[in-house]
Amino acid sequence: MLLFWEIGHRINNEILENKRADYGKQVINLLSEELVVKYGRSFEVRNLRRMMQFAEQFSDLTIVSTASTQLSWNHFVEILPITKEFIGNE
Repeated sequence: MLLFWEIGHRINNEILENKRADYGKQVINLLSEELVVKYGRSFEVRNLRRMMQFAEQFSDLTIVSTASTQLSWNHFVEILPITKEFIGNE
């Protein structure tokens, strides 16, 4: 799970530089193609986008690290649709 967070974080900050747009779509598609060939289906576009969303919504790695001892990746995927505002208001 920490690997997925790190991948999402690096894509958001280093590759896309926190920009979304047509450029981002093209980059994610190309990145996914390369990663799928090298590492398998876990890196399809849909999953990369989930990793990016995961790193964006859970921006503090220490929280992710702590929560990952109790929750699986599937748990995080289920709660990703919750908005950042909701998470911030708890």
